[in-house]
Amino acid sequence: MMAQEDLSTMLKSVFALQEQRVAAYKKLEQGHDDYLSKSPNYDFPSYRQVVHECTEEFSKVSDQIIAINTKLADLGKGEVSGHIRKLQELEKEKLDTTAEYQLAKQKVLDEPNCTEHEEERTQLKQRLNSLMTSIAKTLENLKFEMDGP
Repeated sequence: MMAQEDLSTMLKSVFALQEQRVAAYKKLEQGHDDYLSKSPNYDFPSYRQVVHECTEEFSKVSDQIIAINTKLADLGKGEVSGHIRKLQELEKEKLDTTAEYQLAKQKVLDEPNCTEHEEERTQLKQRLNSLMTSIAKTLENLKFEMDGP
């Protein structure tokens, strides 16, 4: 049977990786804000480079979390593994929604009189907020597992 310390160490690694993911999101958001600030003369090559760097970071973090989760599943920690799987699914949906949201923000900027673009941006922002709440709850569940009995 796995010692609580080993579980705690693996989950601390997941939390550290999650912090790296948050930093990559901040970089992506800043890059997008910089990109939009140059409207209508967007500097797409610079933004594309930021997206590339962030995508690499997201992929690296995800691969490491999947590796930890595989170990946990192999060690019979199905409930913990389930929380991590859910975290990964939520993060994938968040990344997809973030891309859609960034496009919607640009549409609003490019066509400020189009209410459909503003409605889409608002709906996507609400979806992102909902996803972030779900991610926070999932992380709370993992913290509970880490603190254990």
